[in-house]
Amino acid sequence: MKRVVALATLSVFRSGCASLALRPCDSLADRNGKYAARFFLGLLTLGISEAGIQQEQFLEAREGWRFCPPPVAWHGPLLPAATVSRTPGVLVNTTSWTVNVYLDTDPAAVGVFPLLTLRPGEGRQLALLAGSHRIVAQPVAEVASVASPAGRYERKSQIELRDRYFRLQLSKGEFK
Repeated sequence: MKRVVALATLSVFRSGCASLALRPCDSLADRNGKYAARFFLGLLTLGISEAGIQQEQFLEAREGWRFCPPPVAWHGPLLPAATVSRTPGVLVNTTSWTVNVYLDTDPAAVGVFPLLTLRPGEGRQLALLAGSHRIVAQPVAEVASVASPAGRYERKSQIELRDRYFRLQLSKGEFK
């Protein structure tokens, strides 16, 4: 038993706790795995590791989440992107199917392509201008083994100038 504890402690010191910091771009599976690892690591180190992980999260947030891909900037067809500030956030697909996401466009129109395609459990960063936005998500026709609904997700969201962050989740029950 002493060897197991010694090996676990040594592996923690060699790998560090920074990889267990939660990021807004983590998928649901990544977050669940990090929560489980942090729990057991906290038990092994009597909670000391949690201070290091939280410090790393603070540093990453201050530096703009350096390990996340850059957000997709949506600045609309008529507005110059550099003159208006955007609100950062994340769009998460919690369904069991892949969806195409459309922003402020009608997916039924000819020649309209999706802004994003999200796989099950995937989350992507998004930066939106303040104002009203229409978000539409439609399941992608995939292999017959994955049952996806015939409906679509549609929501109007209001982003305020004072908002610092937003999070939108696409859930199974919201597809009609």
